[in-house]
Amino acid sequence: MSNSSNSKVHALYIALILLLMVGLVLTNLKLKKSKEVIEVTKVDLDNSQDLYSQLEKEYQKAMDDLDLFREEKSGLETVLSERERELEMKKKQIGELIQSGRNNQADLEKARKMIRELNQERLTFQGKIDSLMLVAATLTNEKETLIVEKTELSGELETVRTEKEQVKDENQKLKSTVDKAKILSTTNIQVTPVKGGKKGKEIEVKRAKDAETLKVCFDLLPNRIAPSGETEIVIRIVGPDGVTIQIDALGSGTLTEATTGNKIPYTYVIRPDYQNESKTVCSLWSQSFSFVPGNYSVEVYQKGLLIGQSTFSLR
Repeated sequence: MSNSSNSKVHALYIALILLLMVGLVLTNLKLKKSKEVIEVTKVDLDNSQDLYSQLEKEYQKAMDDLDLFREEKSGLETVLSERERELEMKKKQIGELIQSGRNNQADLEKARKMIRELNQERLTFQGKIDSLMLVAATLTNEKETLIVEKTELSGELETVRTEKEQVKDENQKLKSTVDKAKILSTTNIQVTPVKGGKKGKEIEVKRAKDAETLKVCFDLLPNRIAPSGETEIVIRIVGPDGVTIQIDALGSGTLTEATTGNKIPYTYVIRPDYQNESKTVCSLWSQSFSFVPGNYSVEVYQKGLLIGQSTFSLR
């Protein structure tokens, strides 16, 4: 072979070697780039898995908090249910960002930021719930205190009512005692049957058929605390048959006995002027029909209280 031919062959070998080296270099560069892409992709996948794990962890913490709050305070059910819906929505949004972030680093960063925000919101929400529970506990304590105070006040009020009733009863008793102390007393009650004589002079008689009028006299005793002035006195005359003598046209009526409340018929009423001194009071009872023989009784009342009584007879 000539020198010229050998030179061509060598040049061809060198060209092939260079092409092969260039091919190897290019292949090596492609392999390196592919390896880097694979590593980046693997890192992104790892990051995505980490974010998913972190998301699940934070979401579970938040849900556990809600369950705890539900157990402790059923009254917050509406607030907790709303919070649960918010958590589910945010979990869904973050999950979508993580999914799309496998090919987009910006979405992964946004997902990381939202997870951090979720954690902060959980802590903030927990603080608010704790505050609400503290307020609720305080209100419960205050309510229990108010209930105790109300019970105590009710007891005190009942005691005051009882004392008031006792005072009222005592005042009533005192008033009754004072009223009784003001009642007049009588003595020397006498009933004299009489008839009209000449020149209008009264003549005492003993027989029923002769009696025209009954003259009732008695003494009122001194009483310094009794009111002075005109004083109403009620006279009751009971016949031999046990029936009160009554004539409505002459002022007969019915009184209420102060102690028992019983209704008692009476014969007539007089109103003597009493000035807190001894006083003899006389009054006359005449009737349109004749008196009958037998034993009679006479009773004297003031303000519903019996203040004197006596008996007399007609033949």
